[in-house]
Amino acid sequence: MFSPILKYLGDLKGKRVLDIGCGSGELTSELAKSAKQVVGLDLSKKWISRCQNKYHQKNLQFVQADASDLKLFRNNSFDMVVMNMVLLNVHPASLVSKVLHEVKRVVKSGGDFIFSDLHPLCIMTKKEGRRRQEYAKNFSYFKDGAEFSPIIKLVNNKEIKFTDHHWTLDFYTQELSRLNIYIKRIIESRYPESAPKKFYRYSFPEYIIFCCKKII
Repeated sequence: MFSPILKYLGDLKGKRVLDIGCGSGELTSELAKSAKQVVGLDLSKKWISRCQNKYHQKNLQFVQADASDLKLFRNNSFDMVVMNMVLLNVHPASLVSKVLHEVKRVVKSGGDFIFSDLHPLCIMTKKEGRRRQEYAKNFSYFKDGAEFSPIIKLVNNKEIKFTDHHWTLDFYTQELSRLNIYIKRIIESRYPESAPKKFYRYSFPEYIIFCCKKII
């Protein structure tokens, strides 16, 4: 689902990019195809080890670190920071705030910050296509940090279950405003034309992408 992110960022020539929560490193590797330098960061030692063994671009580096404490990077180190489907795995709210504060610190003034999450419509739709949701007791859309579990049926009919945390749009906008980061554009993404046709049966956007810029 990261193709809309790449399309929005465009030409990264001469740019230094930080990919927080890089996971398997696919997006990180794509960013490195045009950027001057890319750092993929993840809390998981296992993911970082896999990425280091798989990707070998000279301008690409993978490091294990906690996104809430990016002390290995100086202030204003990056032209862009990307976080693809990361904050729904971060809890509680105070920890989300720390992550965003660190993003603000390491990105240059006027630099870009792009992050994605599940779209609110997707979260509140109990079943659509091959996805269904389970909600924690007393779940409410208005409750920041509320726990829910997306359950995806795979092609072989096996299911994979995630445990995520929901953050309201109001929460995100307040946090970004406090940090002098403004939202330049919101992308309610669709699957690329190359995706299986079954995904186009979804009657709502599954993902939302916040394209932001640091003011100060």
